[in-house]
Amino acid sequence: MKRETNIEQAFLRGFFRVEGLEGGAAIDLKVDSDLIIDTIPDGLMVLDQGCRIQRWNQAMERISGYSEDEIIGSTCSVLDFRDPADGSKLNVERQCLLSGDKARIAPQEIECTLKTKHGEDIPVRKVTRVIRDSAGNAVGLLDVLTDLRPLRRLEMEISRLKGPEAAAPPGRLIGQSRLMKGVYQRIRLAGDSDVTILIEGETGTGKELVAEAIHLESSRREKPLVKVNCSALSEALLESELFGHVRGAFTGAFSDKSGRIEAAEGGALFLDEVGDLSPVIQLKLLRLLQEHEYERVGESETRRADIRIIAATHRDLKRRVSEGRFRKDFYYRIRVFAIQVPSLRDRREDIPLLYEEFIGRMNRRTGKSIDCLLADAGNCLVDYCWPGNVRELENAIEHAFVTCPDNCIRIDDLPYEIRTAGRRNDECADLPSGHRSPVQPEQTITPEVLRKILRETGGNRSETARRLGVDRTTVWRKIKKWGVEPPH
Repeated sequence: MKRETNIEQAFLRGFFRVEGLEGGAAIDLKVDSDLIIDTIPDGLMVLDQGCRIQRWNQAMERISGYSEDEIIGSTCSVLDFRDPADGSKLNVERQCLLSGDKARIAPQEIECTLKTKHGEDIPVRKVTRVIRDSAGNAVGLLDVLTDLRPLRRLEMEISRLKGPEAAAPPGRLIGQSRLMKGVYQRIRLAGDSDVTILIEGETGTGKELVAEAIHLESSRREKPLVKVNCSALSEALLESELFGHVRGAFTGAFSDKSGRIEAAEGGALFLDEVGDLSPVIQLKLLRLLQEHEYERVGESETRRADIRIIAATHRDLKRRVSEGRFRKDFYYRIRVFAIQVPSLRDRREDIPLLYEEFIGRMNRRTGKSIDCLLADAGNCLVDYCWPGNVRELENAIEHAFVTCPDNCIRIDDLPYEIRTAGRRNDECADLPSGHRSPVQPEQTITPEVLRKILRETGGNRSETARRLGVDRTTVWRKIKKWGVEPPH
């Protein structure tokens, strides 16, 4: 089959010349171009010289949410193509369409985002070809767009399955991301010792589960792990709850009562939200940590305690120390060994594992049989910034179980603030943009630094991006910009 010289023109007209048929004579075969266009699995759109959309296939409808009737005649600016690295707007089409231009323009291949009809920014690979007339003048553009969301999810799954260390996490923790594997390693180290542990992380990241895992890994696992939320009680009630009291110690103390410290004897005491402790309680706990001694409220008798302290906080304790709001001596006593629990937006590859687990739990709890989560809902969950972290994700799945009418969760079953672009932007505006490795801020990346890291990683762009503290698209863009050749 021999096509006309200009493949784009031949494609648009659906015209092909076939030789060697009917006794060797050439015949012209007219093919329905709509059939070809709609059979292509990637999104395809044709723009005229004014960047107005002239053709639009069914794959583009699936990707963007716009039907052909809605989009034909609109300019491509409605899709709001942007650089995913910095959010800057891309105007690549208008740079190509120079009236009467006969110069050869290289095909453009970029990774960017487009905004769907529903306001979602989704990652795509965009390949652009210039359409020319018989005189060589640029008359339009052919854009082919590949939805990268399935690829991103596949990369996450591959990352999860890589390596022998992808074994079951300790305790009830879920995740196989690089950051969580680092947490698991520190949990096992903590379990091998009896030192005081401080677990740091945002609200909803699973600090209590980390404390449970540490206790299960320790030699005290057969003894109780007693939990206390330090922000839930007033100073007087918390003091009594921790240390216990004797009859008559205060109004309402009608009998002796043992405290949580005594209940944890031989095991561990988990102090959640330790950053909210008053200076008085900090001082009393400091004595417990240093001398392993304490007294009940209203009693002069000194008691011994054989317990391990595991503390957790979502606050910046170092800043609180510098502001005089937290005792320095107590800070250093509880932070003998620290474990930082990453936010959910910093370990997005774990999100599919988490929502699958939560769906299973909800099925067992409610008796339902939901076994499907559509791709658009899954992509929405992976793309969201999760200010409430894992707890918020679990709540979102519970919400979906209330609204889902059958066995398949759709995007409309998710909470409003998660599936709606405006609310998503409001929720995510003030959050950190994601994990950054402390190697090199992007503004100080130079061609020499990029070449060096590429050499060290054997040309692995994902690992290069991690070391530089940027995303993979930024590495790709800088390679193209500076003409850096990755090692082979």
